[in-house]
Amino acid sequence: MKWTQKASLRLTTIINWVAFATVVFLMFFIPVMARWYDDVSMTPPIFLPLCICLYLSAGQGLVVLLTLGRLLHNLNRDRIFVTQNVTCLRIISWCCFGIALVFLGLAWFRSLGLLVAFAAAFFGLILRVLKNVFARAVTLQEEADYTI
Repeated sequence: MKWTQKASLRLTTIINWVAFATVVFLMFFIPVMARWYDDVSMTPPIFLPLCICLYLSAGQGLVVLLTLGRLLHNLNRDRIFVTQNVTCLRIISWCCFGIALVFLGLAWFRSLGLLVAFAAAFFGLILRVLKNVFARAVTLQEEADYTI
């Protein structure tokens, strides 16, 4: 079997839904994971701030995965340079910045939060650039559609 663009999009869609189901499943175990972290970290416990941080970031992660699903759906339908895809990229990038803020708050308790906050903010920045490229491509596509 030859690996095609459609097969790649199908695989990405499956991975996206598996990730969504995994996040939903793990949300039920956030208190267990936070308690485990407190037990093994050998530092003062941060159970409540960690739970709050994880629930807030999981909520935004679910929004990211749902929005990514919409983007993949558009790509499967060959709707590439459309305004809806720009909106999807915008939502995903703002969620990344939101996650960065949440982990920046956690950095008050653990410095590792700075690393996660930086990674999320950097990813958000990359997505903002991609969003701007897509917005320009949509404009060019619309101009080309109106040209005879």
